[in-house]
Amino acid sequence: MGISFDNLKPPRWGGPVPGPVERDPCVLGPDVVLDPPVVLSPMAAVTNPPYRMICREMGAGLVVTEMIHARKLVEGDERTWQMLDIRPSEHPVSVQLFGNEPSVLAEAAAIVAEEGADVVDLNMGCPMRKVVSNGCGAGLLEDTKLIYEIFRAMSDAVDVPVTGKIRAGWEESNAVDVGRAMQDGGAAAVTIHGRTRSDMYDGHVDLAIIAELKKAVDMVVIGNGDVHDWQSARRMFHTTGCDAVMVARGALGNPWVFRELAADLAGEEVPARPDLAEKRRTLARHVDLYIDTFGEERTTFEIRKHLLWYFRGTPGEKTLRRKLKDLHSRADIMRAVDAACEACREVGAKAS
Repeated sequence: MGISFDNLKPPRWGGPVPGPVERDPCVLGPDVVLDPPVVLSPMAAVTNPPYRMICREMGAGLVVTEMIHARKLVEGDERTWQMLDIRPSEHPVSVQLFGNEPSVLAEAAAIVAEEGADVVDLNMGCPMRKVVSNGCGAGLLEDTKLIYEIFRAMSDAVDVPVTGKIRAGWEESNAVDVGRAMQDGGAAAVTIHGRTRSDMYDGHVDLAIIAELKKAVDMVVIGNGDVHDWQSARRMFHTTGCDAVMVARGALGNPWVFRELAADLAGEEVPARPDLAEKRRTLARHVDLYIDTFGEERTTFEIRKHLLWYFRGTPGEKTLRRKLKDLHSRADIMRAVDAACEACREVGAKAS
């Protein structure tokens, strides 16, 4: 992820909650409709098939893979190809690529479309040094001519929608120029995270630049940043006029956010937060999907961050931290989950 645990929760907005929002399903192409217009953000080492399936089941209208290295994919790298794992139950699904060579990205786009991607997305927002130092991710934002060339090449190479995820800019916002270059190159949509690269994950997103971009382009605009519940989603929609919202940090350990947003957008009562029994059921399904995908040994290591996210800020988090080193099997994982649930129950009982 590249984000410290303490910064994984997006900041909350103050002030009154905006009124209900009406949004039709978001159409990216003839065969790609986001219903509801709510998207699971691509996140490295997070949005693998198990988590994407969980979020689709909870109501996400579109899920996006971890970013995949375009050149390695084209060259046939085995580990990279393993990331291109699309399941029937997760459609519509977008595959996110990263790179900066138009011809290579076009070839990679053709590959992922052939493998079943409903959308091909280009990462132009990752702020991490190891990505931007190679002119990829947010490093692309300073070269709108190259952005145009990339989107022209990718759009010509595939019949599915091509989209891009950007930040507001590098140090100062140039999102409108980037968005226009994308649109001229054939992009169907732009997702904009309302922070610059230099902002990293600090402070609040700049909703004004998202609104400015929405007014400047004719393609679909997806607002991203600090959306973690139905109230913040309403604020994003109301303030920016965006067509859809993307949830990133707000979904970590909280796949239920998608059913909350889906209900609110449908004019329905927002479901109650999950109780411990539901949290345990969801976690058990997450673990089983993980084991089916990656095997038990790998799961016992990689599921640890998810366990902490599911119990973040609760008495169960401390209990889990003590048990992480002892996870060697599914049974160990579920015993740790049960201990975390019991710690939460005990505090709840004392409080009552």
